[in-house]
Amino acid sequence: MNKAVSLATVKQEIEEAMECREDYGWEFKLNLENQSFTALLQSPVDQEKYLLEFCFDEYPEKPYLINFIHPDTGAVNVAGCLPKGHDSFFHPNRFTICHPCSRGAYADYTGLHGDWNMTGWQTIAGGMINLKFILIGIQERISNKNFYHGRL
Repeated sequence: MNKAVSLATVKQEIEEAMECREDYGWEFKLNLENQSFTALLQSPVDQEKYLLEFCFDEYPEKPYLINFIHPDTGAVNVAGCLPKGHDSFFHPNRFTICHPCSRGAYADYTGLHGDWNMTGWQTIAGGMINLKFILIGIQERISNKNFYHGRL
């Protein structure tokens, strides 16, 4: 995938996600050198902050590689970085998002979902096919008192 195409797509998606910034307070920081950006989200349930890193090499041909970074310690994809819920969306054993929108859910990265194909990932991702809707999906989970139970 052409780096310029990936970057242009990501910049457009960040701009579209910024439309929700006022509602959710999201913060973004782009790292051109690493082909990544971070998004900071906060749960209104307990005010916990979640820092997500989105690696966008080969995006949108392949989904983002989404990592959770602990906002206080800098730890990556370990217990304490992810939210805890009732389903496996925030995978409690692999410390990743278990959804087609994240490369981390595919067999090549974590051994999960060998039945999923990254090429054409949008066809199995439901509505979570771009940054805005991925972040809304995560934000809704960490905002739902019946689903969200703090940090993993």
